[in-house]
Amino acid sequence: MNTAIIVLSLLFFTSTTMAVAMGVAWAHFGRQRHMLSWTISYAIASVQWVSNAAGLVLKNPFLMGFAGLCIVVSASLVLVGVKQRSERPIPWRTLIGVGGLVSVASFYAALINDRPLQSMIVPGYAAILILNCAIALWPTERRFSAPEAGFFVILLLFATFEAGLVVSAATGMGSAPGQDMALYRAVLGLGLPSVYVATGVAAVLVVAGDLAYQLRRQIRHDPLTNVLNRLGFSEAAERAIANAQRQGRPLTFIICDLDGFKALNDGHGHLTGDAALRSFAGLLLNAVRRGDIVARMGGDEFGLLLIDTDATVAATVMERVRAEVACLILHEAPGALLRASFGVAQLRAQDRQIEDMVGRADQALYEAKRAGRNRIRVSGEAA
Repeated sequence: MNTAIIVLSLLFFTSTTMAVAMGVAWAHFGRQRHMLSWTISYAIASVQWVSNAAGLVLKNPFLMGFAGLCIVVSASLVLVGVKQRSERPIPWRTLIGVGGLVSVASFYAALINDRPLQSMIVPGYAAILILNCAIALWPTERRFSAPEAGFFVILLLFATFEAGLVVSAATGMGSAPGQDMALYRAVLGLGLPSVYVATGVAAVLVVAGDLAYQLRRQIRHDPLTNVLNRLGFSEAAERAIANAQRQGRPLTFIICDLDGFKALNDGHGHLTGDAALRSFAGLLLNAVRRGDIVARMGGDEFGLLLIDTDATVAATVMERVRAEVACLILHEAPGALLRASFGVAQLRAQDRQIEDMVGRADQALYEAKRAGRNRIRVSGEAA
């Protein structure tokens, strides 16, 4: 009993620490839903460990049944948080329906003092939930980050451990009183502290990785239009130029801006100007492919790098954008007419940095403005 209380105390302090850590992360770093779900999950787990310890000491079946209910709810919230983080649909009806049935069955087993049965029901359901957590964590359109990979492996180990608890509890069915849970208690005492603490550490690392990604994104992205800013563009352009020159592939830079943007801002206000910039950025993003680069260079000026694209094709793509800009309707100023001009420059063999292309594209944009605006000009120096 003393050993069990020591183990439960360790698990209680681990859960409480995790609940505080997740709560702080949720409160101070964007109030993301999955962090709140994990905060509540670990808080409920803390209650569960207290209830479990009290049930053992007092030999109270109601407290043991309540502890089983807490495990079901806590594990369900872990799955909810993983799905929220992965932006996947949450099967609320299934979780509530199946979780309710499992909780009732666990309570019944506790009330009739059938410890092996309860120790099969709750860990078995927890194993299913944790396995689903690992599946939901798997990214669909990118590779695992290092923290995600670690969390994925730990979740698989945790699910395997819970399945092992089910097997060890099943071996005690029909055994003599006092001996029916010996193997179960041994597996639980030896494995649960390690795998539970490891899961908590892995979850913290995932949250830390997410926060680091958010910080990097904020540093490199324009908050108004959600495209790259000048710093992010410079870093991406350096890699794109190096790849294009190494592989001998074409690369084209386009610089563009909204004609008469200052007049729009002055005449209709900054909110209208911001809406125009967001709409223009949206058109640019929709016009290019994944892997192409779109950035706000400053003010109403945007830059694009089209990978494996020569200047002629790039000008054709921008012609579609130019036509679509004229069709934009701003709810803040329905009568405002938007127009845009574009300067295009293709990468040359002697170019070593993005500024080499920017200079030629700038000159082409200037020529488009001088020729009457609302048009596209390709640099005469394009290869």
